[in-house]
Amino acid sequence: MPRTRLERLPAVSGAELHILAKKDWGSLIFTPVWIVLWTFGGIMAMKWLVHPGPSTPRAFISLWLTFWLLAEMWVIYWWLWTAFGKEIVTIRGGALSIKRDIFGYGRTRSFPVGIVRNLRPSGLFPSSSYWDNYLVQLKLMGGTVGFDVDGQVKKFGIQLTEPEAQEVVRELKPHLPS
Repeated sequence: MPRTRLERLPAVSGAELHILAKKDWGSLIFTPVWIVLWTFGGIMAMKWLVHPGPSTPRAFISLWLTFWLLAEMWVIYWWLWTAFGKEIVTIRGGALSIKRDIFGYGRTRSFPVGIVRNLRPSGLFPSSSYWDNYLVQLKLMGGTVGFDVDGQVKKFGIQLTEPEAQEVVRELKPHLPS
């Protein structure tokens, strides 16, 4: 099943391309089991905090619960992205927009098509930012299709293969000014 689908928008010149998140079936199956066990551990820690024993380390449990909650939210987001996420690339009304979408929610970045240059398959290039490299490794950022905007490289198409990235470029280029 192809991960990309182009829709030509009627009555306007433009296009909308959907790129489905790559499915990692082992993680999709294992992660819910991990979440159940992790949630059980958090509930037990909350019980110790509400009904402490004489030697319960309340400060440690409070700190642990903070990290527990952050980890739980992060893993749930990552699982939802892997199971249901998609990137929606739209060229319409003089703008190129990229949305990372889960059930209709997500952040959209827009760029005027007049400043978009050099749309190309780009591969995965490391960044000087530790955080950017971390998100790329978690398959939540970056991509294999790049373009230049004001001296910066912007990317989308997370985990596309080289032929898929070439096809995305081939489909989108006719909708951008030369």
